[in-house]
Amino acid sequence: MTTGRVQVASTTTTTAGNAMTAAAQRDLGAELSRLRASNNSGPMDRGVSVLGMLLGIVGLAVILVCFAQSRGYSDIRNQMDALILSLFGLGLVIIGSVLYIRSSMTRFLRYWLLRMVYEQRDLARQAARLAVPSLDD
Repeated sequence: MTTGRVQVASTTTTTAGNAMTAAAQRDLGAELSRLRASNNSGPMDRGVSVLGMLLGIVGLAVILVCFAQSRGYSDIRNQMDALILSLFGLGLVIIGSVLYIRSSMTRFLRYWLLRMVYEQRDLARQAARLAVPSLDD
């Protein structure tokens, strides 16, 4: 989890065959810095990401402790109790992973959407400059 600002490449980049001009890249960089857009989108996203990591770590700890306990029991019923409790830990790991991935994808898609808006705006400006004058002129 990094806390640095999002950096915009200085070279011309393409998406689906369309090139983003240097002016559009400068505008995008200025807008990102104006919005203070960083890799962490806010306290809610940061909290969800941290919660996901904590759930994953706690789940792994529960799995390891339960497995170690089940190895020490001689009665199969006690072993099964410990192994069933380790399934709870597995559930925590899965839920934590989903929360962390959701937070990561949200950050990425916000940046992607902002970039697509600027690319479309740039293409609209280019199309307006190249527009054929009407026949009324």
